[in-house]
Amino acid sequence: MGKRVLFWGRFDHGYSKTRVNAAAFRALGWEVDYFDVKWCCRLGDVEAFFRGLDRRPRPDLVLVPVCRQRDIAAACRWAHKRGIKVLFDPMISAWDKKVLEQKKWKAEERRAKRLLAWEKKLMAMPDFITWDTSCHVDFAAEYLDVPREKMTPLFTGTDEEVFKPVEEECKVESGKCKVESGKQLSTFKVLYHGAYLPLHGTEVIVEAARMTQDLPIQWDFLGWGAYKASTEAKAVGLKNVRFLEKVPYVKVPEVICAHDIVLGVFGTTAKAARVIGNKVYECMACARPTINEFCTGYPPSAKECKAIKFIPPGDPAALVKAVEEYRADWANKEMYFREARAFFDRELSMKVVTAQLADILKRMGLG
Repeated sequence: MGKRVLFWGRFDHGYSKTRVNAAAFRALGWEVDYFDVKWCCRLGDVEAFFRGLDRRPRPDLVLVPVCRQRDIAAACRWAHKRGIKVLFDPMISAWDKKVLEQKKWKAEERRAKRLLAWEKKLMAMPDFITWDTSCHVDFAAEYLDVPREKMTPLFTGTDEEVFKPVEEECKVESGKCKVESGKQLSTFKVLYHGAYLPLHGTEVIVEAARMTQDLPIQWDFLGWGAYKASTEAKAVGLKNVRFLEKVPYVKVPEVICAHDIVLGVFGTTAKAARVIGNKVYECMACARPTINEFCTGYPPSAKECKAIKFIPPGDPAALVKAVEEYRADWANKEMYFREARAFFDRELSMKVVTAQLADILKRMGLG
């Protein structure tokens, strides 16, 4: 019988990073089990006692998934009491999100200091911590006092059964508008898809659209989030901007493949410079090139990839220039499509994520 990992906490089973992690464990021959905390995250170990978790097969490892800082303490109490190691995959820092990204609190405020002290204490509990990029490893070492020897990157990846090139013609409705793949249309189609967050810089995209009112470039948005309304408000009156109707998750690749290029992250927050957005994995898996601000967490070969253009953060003029460079060479679009998928396969795919996880387990003595 293979080893067993127990995903612990009040997490979203459908979240992409969680599903990718589970798939990577299964690819390595591990059995994946789940303990969904339903009562109180801080007392998850007590809940585990009353729900008979000890009567289930003993795990070899406990994993606390993305953004579940509140579950760490209870998971570590339960696991360490039984001699089981704990792996935490936070993806983001709670203090970073509140203070540096959203700017809800100033760093010198008492509540910000309390949050930082709380997160530092929690980060000391797991046996090993993974982050989505090397930039976040550097951040955690500097701000959260996590020893570098207990951290390493584990790429976000994506569900390759869902995100892959769509060959057949597809249509995506937006009011009375349609965008279609598989047809030579004169309009160059640019897509932003994902959450509306400060780090994504959707206002930069709107300004780029404003600068291209007289060019045959269509800027489409597909997404959700707290900043969607403000993005829509900024785009009022722009004839080349559309907000597409929401589609099921499995239909997102059709929307991606109905466009020529896909946009990534352009925000000016410190966090924006530390991430490789989910949308980058997804669009390159679907064989679509992208534009992003640069993050040193990208594989080194990204700078040489023809299907990625890097621009400075918060710069709509640079975004327009990058779009125009693609458009000017769009007679070679099939080359860009092939290059995008080839880069994904080589540097960002499930094969890469699984190899990273295998190395982490080896470092934890579980390989």
